Amino acid sequence: MSLLFPKYRVWPPPKKGSWQFWYTHFLTESSIFFFLVLGFLDWNTFILTHWFRFVVASIMMSVGAIVFFWTLRTLTLHTSLGLRGNLITEGPYRYSRNPQYLATVLVFSGALLFFNSFFASIVGVIGNLLFILTPFVEESWLQEQYREEYEDYCKKVPRFI
Repeated sequence: MSLLFPKYRVWPPPKKGSWQFWYTHFLTESSIFFFLVLGFLDWNTFILTHWFRFVVASIMMSVGAIVFFWTLRTLTLHTSLGLRGNLITEGPYRYSRNPQYLATVLVFSGALLFFNSFFASIVGVIGNLLFILTPFVEESWLQEQYREEYEDYCKKVPRFI
């Protein structure tokens, strides 16, 4: 919705405790919970049968989790929740403007391999797509907040990799 109708943007939220804040966090957290439950309930119903998928999935989820917690530590929870703060250009943000989303996509993709679930794959692919689209929603907000500082940052650091 925020991408199609920027005037009615729900992410990033205008302030902590706003309906946009609670709406986005409820949807995100309940979707992740639903994805995990679905993955276990629909375990091993898709096309991957080789045991090596567990190795690849474990590596992807581990690397993704490490990068995610590194980004969370660098960005701080306050800023990560979409609340105003300083423009962060250090740590993993030196290499990518959106390392937290990249890490989340990596964890989700690893979980897709791990679960090998037809239904969880549908939910996971949609979730990954949303995490890939979210930076496009945030960019206008970041431009409004940080102006030239953000423009300079965009010139130096790629959106994803």
